[in-house]
Amino acid sequence: MDRGNSKWIKGIFFGLCLCFNPSLAPAQQEPEIIRLELDETNEVVGFDFVNAVTGWNAYFNSGFRGGTSSIGILEAGQAWFGHEVFTRPPGAPAAFTTWTNPAEGAVNEIDYHATTVAHVLAGSGYIPDNGGSYTYAGLGMAPEARLVSGGIATTFSTDVDSLGSFDISTESMIAGYQEFFRGTNVGKLDVINSSWGGSGAANSLQSLSIDGLAFQNSSVAHVVSAGNGGVAEVSSPANGFNNISVGSLGGNNFTEPSEFSSRGLTDFYNPETGQTIANARVAVDIAAPGENLFLAAYLGNSGSIGAVQPNLPPGSGLIAQEPPPTDRYFTALSGTSYSAPIVAGGIALLKDAARGILGVTPETSPATFDTRTIKSVIMASSDATAGWNNGQNSFNVTTQALDTITGAGALNLLTAADVYLGQTRGSNGGTVGQNGWALTSVNLGQAVEFIIDRTFNDQTSITVALNWFAVRDFNDVTLGEDIAFNNLDLEVWKLDSNNHFIEKVGSSQTTYNNTEFLRLTTLSSGQYAMRVLFTGQVYDTTDSINSETFALAWTSIPEPNGFILIAFGSVFMLCYRRR
Repeated sequence: MDRGNSKWIKGIFFGLCLCFNPSLAPAQQEPEIIRLELDETNEVVGFDFVNAVTGWNAYFNSGFRGGTSSIGILEAGQAWFGHEVFTRPPGAPAAFTTWTNPAEGAVNEIDYHATTVAHVLAGSGYIPDNGGSYTYAGLGMAPEARLVSGGIATTFSTDVDSLGSFDISTESMIAGYQEFFRGTNVGKLDVINSSWGGSGAANSLQSLSIDGLAFQNSSVAHVVSAGNGGVAEVSSPANGFNNISVGSLGGNNFTEPSEFSSRGLTDFYNPETGQTIANARVAVDIAAPGENLFLAAYLGNSGSIGAVQPNLPPGSGLIAQEPPPTDRYFTALSGTSYSAPIVAGGIALLKDAARGILGVTPETSPATFDTRTIKSVIMASSDATAGWNNGQNSFNVTTQALDTITGAGALNLLTAADVYLGQTRGSNGGTVGQNGWALTSVNLGQAVEFIIDRTFNDQTSITVALNWFAVRDFNDVTLGEDIAFNNLDLEVWKLDSNNHFIEKVGSSQTTYNNTEFLRLTTLSSGQYAMRVLFTGQVYDTTDSINSETFALAWTSIPEPNGFILIAFGSVFMLCYRRR
C-alpha cells in the first residue's frame, strides 16, 4: 500500500464506520479518485511505501507473504474482488471468498469500505502487463493469504453527510461472528479484522458476544479499529477485552498518534455488584499507520455509495458507475479502519512464518497460535511512539499499563519475529532467553517466575507484555455472558549472582484491565527476571475459578533485529519489481 504525499482529505472514506446511529459518522468531503499511473519502475508517482514502516519487507523477501494464513474481514458490506488490485499471478491461489450472511434483513451488498480494507489486508500488487510485474501501490500486508469477506449491515445510511454509516441487527452481527470464529462454512481462520464500531459499552451485547466467541476460539485473533473519535473514548467492540484494539499513527515516519484516533480511559462494569467504575482502563492495545493511504476504489451502485446515490448532488464525483471501473483508486484515505488491517495482516505474516520456519500448526502447537500469545508478542516488540506515556512513575510502577492513544506503541514486525520465532517459545517459567514468549497458567495467590539467562554488561532496556482473557462465555441462546475477571500483576526484578530476587525495578498493576505492560529503558548492568502474580479476582460469578492462563512476551536490548527472517531469506530488499 502507498500513502500519499498529496493532500490529506480528512473525513472521507476512511475511518471507522460508526454504526447503529448514522448521525455518528464523520462529516464527508468530496474524494479524489484517480487511475493508477506508474513511472518506469512501476510505482505510483508522488507516493511512497507504507508496509516497510512495519518491518514487512523482511517477511516478503523471506517468502512469507501469508500464503498459509486465512483472514476474515467482517464489515458492513462485502469486499469487491473484481478490482485489479486483487489479481494474482498465474499459478497463485486466487483465494478470495465472499460469505453470505443468512440472518434475516442482512443486505449482503458489496461496499467501498470493505474493498479498501481488503486491499490493505491482501492486495497482491500484481500487474499482468509486460510479462508480469509488481507495484507497491497494490501490495497489501499479506498478499498471498486466503481472504474471506462478509457483511453484517441491515441498512446503509442514505445521508450523504454520513457516508459509510450503517445499521445492524443482533442477528446479523451474531451470525457473522459465529461463522468467522467457528469456521463452520468458511474454514478456520487465523485472524478476523473488524474496521467498524458503535456506541456501546464494554459490557454491551456486541462486546460480550464477540469476547465470548474469542474466549472459546483462542486460535482466531480478533483485530478491531479503535475508532476515529479523536478525544472521544474507544467504543464497542474495540472496548472489549479479548480482542486487539488498534489506534492510528501518522506524522514523521508514522511515529505520531493521529489526531482523529480515539483515546483515553474507558469504564469497567462489574456484573456482581452492578457498579460501573469510571475511567478504569485503557482500551487501545497497539497502533499502526493510518494516514494518507492509496487504496482500491469500488464505485458500484451498492452498499454505501448505492444508498446515498439518489441524494448526491450533480458533479459530486461519487456517481455510481456500472459496471464499476477496475482501475480506480481513492487517494489520501485515513482512519483506524486501515490501522487495524495493517496489524491483522501482520499477524497473518507471523503465523505464516511460524508454519514455515517452526513447522507448527494450530493443531500441533496451540500455544503458538493463541491470541494471548500473538497479542503479547506484538505488544512486547512494539516501539514507543511520540509522547508515549503509560503512567510509569520514577520507580517504574504503573497502574495504567498502556498509553491512552497508542497502547503499547507502534507495530514492529521485525522485532516481533525475534520474539515469536526465536530463543524461548512456550515456556512454563524458569530460565528463558533474552527474547521470547510463554503461555502457561498461574494459580490464585501464587506467582510464576521467568529468569533471563543473560547478564547484561551495559545499560539495557526490557519491554514486557502480559495478557490474559476476560472469562466471557457465548451460547446460541443467551449469547454473551460475563463469568469472571481475574487480576494479574507483572513485575521485573534484578537478581544477584545466585539468582536471588534482590530489587524490584518495575511493576505494572492495573486492576480493571487484562493487560499489564512495562517498558524499562535505563536499567543498569546485571541479570533480570520477570514475575507474574495472580493477586485476586475482581469478580467470579461461579466462585469456582482459581487459576488463569496467561501469555507473557518480552524483548531486551540489544536484540537480533529480525535475524531469523533475514537469515531465512536469500534476498533482503524492499520489494521485487519484475517476475
